[in-house]
Amino acid sequence: MTTEDRIRTFVLDELNFDGDPSELTPDFPLIDRHVVDSLGIMQMVTFLEEELGVAVADDDVVPEHFESVRRIAELVEARRGARR
Repeated sequence: MTTEDRIRTFVLDELNFDGDPSELTPDFPLIDRHVVDSLGIMQMVTFLEEELGVAVADDDVVPEHFESVRRIAELVEARRGARR
């Protein structure tokens, strides 16, 4: 399962995405469509740290990083690259 797949599953299962799951593409606008709000971002940060093993710095917790599944996955990969 890819990072994007794991994030997508989290959004569907934990953030209670109420649309058709097929609509949740990598570039679906999570914030603009009110799927993710400030609480959802904090839930996502916890998921990323606990389940994907990345440290999310306070400076990373900005709406731009949580706009879509793809942007969140890019943040994860960037944090993984920073550890190396």
